[in-house]
Amino acid sequence: MIRGKAFEFSVMLMLNSVLPNEIWQAEKPVLNPQLGSHDKDVVLRHLPTGKSLSIECKLAGKETFRVKASGICEIRVKCMRSRTLGAEMVRELAPKKGVSETDLSVHNDQYLADDFDVVITSLANAFYRTNEEGAFIWQPSNREEAFLTSILTDTKQPLKDFAFFRMYVAESSSLVVSRANGVQCSRRKCANPKNCGFIPNYPTIKFQHGNGRPLQRWIPIEESEDLFLRLIKSRGK
Repeated sequence: MIRGKAFEFSVMLMLNSVLPNEIWQAEKPVLNPQLGSHDKDVVLRHLPTGKSLSIECKLAGKETFRVKASGICEIRVKCMRSRTLGAEMVRELAPKKGVSETDLSVHNDQYLADDFDVVITSLANAFYRTNEEGAFIWQPSNREEAFLTSILTDTKQPLKDFAFFRMYVAESSSLVVSRANGVQCSRRKCANPKNCGFIPNYPTIKFQHGNGRPLQRWIPIEESEDLFLRLIKSRGK
């Protein structure tokens, strides 16, 4: 089962592989963020301008593959803070983030869009299960194998390897709870469940069966350069 830190390095290597090296450079920063601040999993630098993007690396949740009655396939991405914010940190961060202390307390393990620029995920962990000894094992069901086979881009590649390296990218602002996105908040105490602006703990990737391109929000990593260029241009001079 792929772990978070290993995945960050995999994302760095993948970005350096799929993007033109004379224009982009991905690197894993060595940082010691201050308490309550958000570190950067991977930094993507646009060499012509010197501007950079913050990449958040989040894995699919274990056993989260589902097929809806409509035939749509869904995989949930585990996207939450590793540590919840305590009361003192909420008081300090709320004015910096432009939200109320009450809202930040309700969503104290969730991200806002400006915590990073994009999220990159891998599908693999959705197809792992816990065995009787408590170990995580690769064990996709027949339906899950059929789904992976239907989106396989290289028929010579084992499904397990394909799932590890099948990465998708989403702009952070496209994942937040908002009327524009149609994403709703599930927090019972959320005062604005249709437009609170926080990223859900488990944003979903949706596929039409047999199509490796997600229906919305997410794009294959090899098609991500246009998104990165748009975000760089939005930074201005």
